[in-house]
Amino acid sequence: MWSKFVPLALFLALIQNSLGDGSVGGPGADSTGFGNFEEIGPIDITSTGRNYTWLQFADLVFVDNPVGAGFSYVDDPTAYTHNVQDIANDLFTWAKDFFGTKHPEYQTRPFYIFCESYGGKMSAAFAKTLQDGIDQSTIKANLQGVALGDSWISAMDFVNTWGPYLHAVSYLDENQLAQAQAQAATCQKLVDQSQWTDATNCWGDMENLIGDLTNGVSWYNILKEGGQDEWSVAKKYNSVKYLKKRTPLQTLYDNHVRPMQHDSLTDFMNGPIRQKLGIIPSKVSFGAQSGRVFDAQSGDFMTPNYATVDNLLTRGVNVNVYVGQLDLICDVLGTEMWMDRLTWTGYSTFKNSPRNSYSVQNLDGNYVDGYVKSYKNLQMWYILRGGHMVAHDSPWAALHVLQSILKK
Repeated sequence: MWSKFVPLALFLALIQNSLGDGSVGGPGADSTGFGNFEEIGPIDITSTGRNYTWLQFADLVFVDNPVGAGFSYVDDPTAYTHNVQDIANDLFTWAKDFFGTKHPEYQTRPFYIFCESYGGKMSAAFAKTLQDGIDQSTIKANLQGVALGDSWISAMDFVNTWGPYLHAVSYLDENQLAQAQAQAATCQKLVDQSQWTDATNCWGDMENLIGDLTNGVSWYNILKEGGQDEWSVAKKYNSVKYLKKRTPLQTLYDNHVRPMQHDSLTDFMNGPIRQKLGIIPSKVSFGAQSGRVFDAQSGDFMTPNYATVDNLLTRGVNVNVYVGQLDLICDVLGTEMWMDRLTWTGYSTFKNSPRNSYSVQNLDGNYVDGYVKSYKNLQMWYILRGGHMVAHDSPWAALHVLQSILKK
């Protein structure tokens, strides 16, 4: 039941790994399944209550996007989106129906867009498109801010920092660092030439190289090796079917989207959740079209989106960036690098502002959970002990960030 007094938070989903609250990513990973039941919703896939659910402080809406993720589907392949602006346009169509027809009571309620991973590219684009519509009076809504969690805003800033980050924490020696940086330079050249699909394949080669050099470090949490964390593909897809030669895009999909739709979640969504919803066509299976979603977005995967973040800041939209200390795919170094590209007039003051620690009371007691710095409408949250899935790894810290953003 919707509350009359709390804000509305949209969750877009993940990169998972790679490519989300409102938006997860992949692109192709869904938020109604993964984001809801694996991270921040009121219950998990065993139907057990979650005592750190975000629903304590905001009404939540989970939207599966791009179309084809989760239970969303297309009948005509031409309906798949090919870039984040296509995604933003689809989300704007949803928003006009949601605010204008389905729930006009939310038109004046504070509205926040949260995301994770590739969802960051989607959320920035959607927030800009939504603000455009508000300014042009084509939609009535009260956008209060966007929160970019471990977001794939500038691919090459992450690719270029994977080597230095892993070298700093002893996963690579100097010779291995040189190998990693040489591969990153190859990818950078392709990006500089706007060879976007080739750059995506180069990114896949870079991931394979990092895996070989580190003996399988987890992209989601560097304290774990691939196959030990909850999301790595290695332990879940080692059958003969997946040992055959895969194309670069298929390998990337296997690494970063398929793990978000593991067997137990898929069974849960196709079983009790399908029955509860009562509206899913029999021909549609949870996540069945996500591979095509990933393929359709491959030409846009490596394109940067920090100019959109700049646009939001300049227009006074509140932007919150939060990142897990142990995330590799969207590491802190890369996040700081793309933020340094912002031309917003307040950025230099933000960068020189003090960084303050915060501590959260949780079931394990008090300790420092991270740091935050802010200036005007930009905030950055550093979340200790968090990986790519911050809300999963550091749920109480993530809940604190949510409360702070909502000022609850």
